Amino acid sequence: MAVYVAGADDGEEDETPAAGKEAESKPVLSDVAAQTVAKVTDTSRIYGDLYRTLQLGPLLPAVQSDLLRVGKIIADMQKTMIPSSVTAYVAGLRSMDQLAGRQHLQYLQATTALSDAVVGSRTLSAWRMSLQIENVMGEIVRGPAFTMPMPWASESFRKALGGTVHRQVYMTDWLAQIDTGRGLLSEASSRPLSEYREYVGGLGHSPTRFELDSSLHSGLGVNGLLGADALSSPAVLDDVELEVEVADRVEDLLTPQQAGRLDAFEDLRRVMTGVDAKVVEMLEGGWHVVREAPPAAAEMAAQCAVEAIDRAIRAAAPDSEVEQWLPSSGRPKKEWHSESGRLTRSVRIRYIMRGYKDEAKMTCTVADNLIALQMQTTSRAQAIKHASAGDLQLARCLLSTAEHILTMLFVVERH
Repeated sequence: MAVYVAGADDGEEDETPAAGKEAESKPVLSDVAAQTVAKVTDTSRIYGDLYRTLQLGPLLPAVQSDLLRVGKIIADMQKTMIPSSVTAYVAGLRSMDQLAGRQHLQYLQATTALSDAVVGSRTLSAWRMSLQIENVMGEIVRGPAFTMPMPWASESFRKALGGTVHRQVYMTDWLAQIDTGRGLLSEASSRPLSEYREYVGGLGHSPTRFELDSSLHSGLGVNGLLGADALSSPAVLDDVELEVEVADRVEDLLTPQQAGRLDAFEDLRRVMTGVDAKVVEMLEGGWHVVREAPPAAAEMAAQCAVEAIDRAIRAAAPDSEVEQWLPSSGRPKKEWHSESGRLTRSVRIRYIMRGYKDEAKMTCTVADNLIALQMQTTSRAQAIKHASAGDLQLARCLLSTAEHILTMLFVVERH
């Protein structure tokens, strides 16, 4: 099976008042700003306490106590948030990273919780989660599967796994630096990223080829959601310069995996022809939209992406077969049907991936949030004459994610 090969990454003048004039008074911090700075300073001290505690061994109750104390100290931080405080917080974390090192998984786990307690930012949490994923995947690609290589454990596969999570870190790190409380990422990407972290974290030291294939395509799908989510942010949509800047970063995120797309797409084309040939036509139609760049390219491509998934899972999971399977599936009845009485996407996907609970859950999460982004994209006002750079990159993100979902469902060999 073809894989997406990812490249391994990457003296002041003394101004004296004129005679007869009063010297200008020095600026004084407002009470709110002063309180915020004090809170950030106190949080920086807690970083040190946290780091020293972690150096002593496993996560101790004292660490949890620190996290609770942070929450109490700055429970109102969102109300008093100013951009400089967020920037200071991110800088504090980055300084701690240099001291603790990314190898310290427990430190990364703790600082993810710390970020949630301090500012509740999905962008910051996404950055910290990406660092955890990179840490775990780094151990895996240095582990037995690649040091005592299995026949399938090629160097290109190892680089694809490592490069996928490295670019994830690169993207979320940059977003965290520029976010300053604007909310550039939402649950549409943070939720699947969290699910991906849990999946990779549960693989163990010697995962199987199926688990690593699943990790690769899930990770690539999540990267597409990260790019689409950032480009869909109201802050980005309202700022042309920021949109171009984010689109450039998404280009960096997607280009390496696009380099191997055509070879991998041949595998998908071959398999999908036996499921529903229209699926391939929908995907090719979406990419045609990207090349032609008509107005509302993202909306059109998003519809192609979702329709491709829906056609594929309806064909592979017919109503009669799924209905017969559901009573013994263990899935709660509330998940079986939508409000309209139709079988849900979730149960169809779980039927197709029956016997692979964790992988099915991961695939459902990525698919659910692709649908959410598609609905959000389609609901945007269409008062544009040309597709913007962000619009086109958003289209690429959604189509790429759809292809990786379908690859997980139909191409990855389960053994």
